[in-house]
Amino acid sequence: MKQIITLENVSLTKQGKNILKNLNWQVQKGENWAILGLNGSGKSSLLRLLMAEYWKTEGKVTVLGTEFGAGGIPQLRSRIGVVGSFIAERLPSRLLAEEIVLTGKYKSSMLYRQYGRTELEEAREMLASVGGQELIGRTYASLSQGEKQLLLIARSLMEEPELLILDEASSGLDLFARERLLDQIESIARLKKAPTILYVTHHAEEITPVMDHLLLLKEGEITAQGPTETVLTKETLDLFYPQPVRLIDLGSGRFFVQREERD
Repeated sequence: MKQIITLENVSLTKQGKNILKNLNWQVQKGENWAILGLNGSGKSSLLRLLMAEYWKTEGKVTVLGTEFGAGGIPQLRSRIGVVGSFIAERLPSRLLAEEIVLTGKYKSSMLYRQYGRTELEEAREMLASVGGQELIGRTYASLSQGEKQLLLIARSLMEEPELLILDEASSGLDLFARERLLDQIESIARLKKAPTILYVTHHAEEITPVMDHLLLLKEGEITAQGPTETVLTKETLDLFYPQPVRLIDLGSGRFFVQREERD
């Protein structure tokens, strides 16, 4: 089976602080992973490491067959789609929705290259394919948070990425917008050329059945990893969280984690 991600004894230190510590992790083609952790656990740092925005201090990182330090990073980045606030913040508010989607084709936050009707129509078709037909012609600044997230998903799919990273993509969304986002992720996972999905969150109830593997990250360390059904248990979560929790079955393969009240 093809390996999408391999981390071997990987650590990351920035400004004298240990951000990630001795990570060992493998993601195989056909798997979709949720990465669960509280604020400050190192989730976003792990993602930036995978995208080579951060460089490991120790260990070996291999993503999509490219070993960091021994392969072409620009070519690798063209094979990864990203949805996250750190991407959203870089996008010019004056651009039209379809122009924002088109920036995904060039892996840039700006449209530095010349483009024509063909490229713009391709972006419109991609936006329509994810349910964003009504966004065409509107400026990025005029969109709601949920509409912006839909736009970023379309942008991330422009080059049929092999790996799709969603970094706390539900941040700022209301309940209904969040559920629409999760439905869209389910649809992406069913595409004929579906990418491997990494979904990063600190809300366990966002872990849907399509996310068949789960990694728990705490203070820069992996505390558990494996098939979701074996990791998302009260016994494991009691060790993961700072105090005992209740795991509430929401049905349809989803769970809500609640602090356990003490007598």
